[in-house]
Amino acid sequence: MSSRPMERTMPQQVTVPLTWQMAPSALTQPILPNWQFHLFNVNLGTSSNPAVEQAALERVGSYGRQIGHLAEALELIVKKTKLLESKDLTPAEKDVIQVFLGDVSTIRQIKASLSPY
Repeated sequence: MSSRPMERTMPQQVTVPLTWQMAPSALTQPILPNWQFHLFNVNLGTSSNPAVEQAALERVGSYGRQIGHLAEALELIVKKTKLLESKDLTPAEKDVIQVFLGDVSTIRQIKASLSPY
């Protein structure tokens, strides 16, 4: 008998990766669906004077408000001058004015229906 130590063969270790996923790796859920919040979202574009536009937005109001003021003023002029009764306008030109007045009226109705008062 030899005095050699006994050689033991170790079993090879096999590693099997287990991927357990109990929850999604990314979960996003809007708190208020269909709502958007923007702190400031006005594209001043290539204005010749962005400071003037910014001041107008702050002091007068949004572009929608400014257009609304113009629309109401033009509506008043059309009615006071009785422009739709003018013989100088073609039927197509009168149609353009009537479409405009219809839009102004529709916006007024929308405002009234959404007004909190």
